[in-house]
Amino acid sequence: MPGLLLTVNAVVTCSHAGKATPLPPTSRLSVMGMAVVTLAHSYTIAGCGFPAASSGSPPCVSGKLTIGAARVTSMGLPVGIVPATSTCVPNATPLILTPGQQRVNAI
Repeated sequence: MPGLLLTVNAVVTCSHAGKATPLPPTSRLSVMGMAVVTLAHSYTIAGCGFPAASSGSPPCVSGKLTIGAARVTSMGLPVGIVPATSTCVPNATPLILTPGQQRVNAI
């Protein structure tokens, strides 16, 4: 499925409004001067609002894209696109992705 390329400038949060930051932040491919996120990148999540006290489950601490572009790669790895399939650990909720650029699409 086609979608906008996901860059490090994209706004990414967990389902509980925690800010997600991609690690490692470098990639050989860039769009408008911003590195593109690949499936090798993981996200660290800070400020997850998951109510751990009421459910007994800890808040989101990391996230990962699980499915990216089928035909566009960077260093042999599929690039991240919006929409993409993703998951947070340890709650298995999806990441909320908002693209940081509106020019480049991938399939």
